[in-house]
Amino acid sequence: MGGLTHVAMFAGSLIAFIAWSIAGLCALNVAELAAKGGKLTTCFELGRWKFADLETRLGPQAAPHLIRYKRAFLVFSATLCAMLMLWLSTLFVKPA
Repeated sequence: MGGLTHVAMFAGSLIAFIAWSIAGLCALNVAELAAKGGKLTTCFELGRWKFADLETRLGPQAAPHLIRYKRAFLVFSATLCAMLMLWLSTLFVKPA
C-alpha cells in the first residue's frame, strides 16, 4: 500500500497545483476587467468571496471568470482534504 499511497499523493498534488493555477489565472482575469485604480479592491473582494458585488461592479463579462475561480478553489480544497484523509488513514494501517 505504501507505493500506491505515494502515487495517489503525487496525483493529488498535481491536481491541486493545476486547480490553484487556474484559480490564480481567473483572479488575474477578473482584476484585468476592473477599472484603473480598482484592481486592488477587486482582489480584496475576490478574496472575501464577494462575488455578487464583483459581478454588479464589473458586469456580466466577469461571471465566467468568477464561476471558474469558485470551481477551481473548491477542487483545490477538496483535493487537499482528500490528501489529508489519505495521509491520516496510513497512520492506522499496519504494514504487511
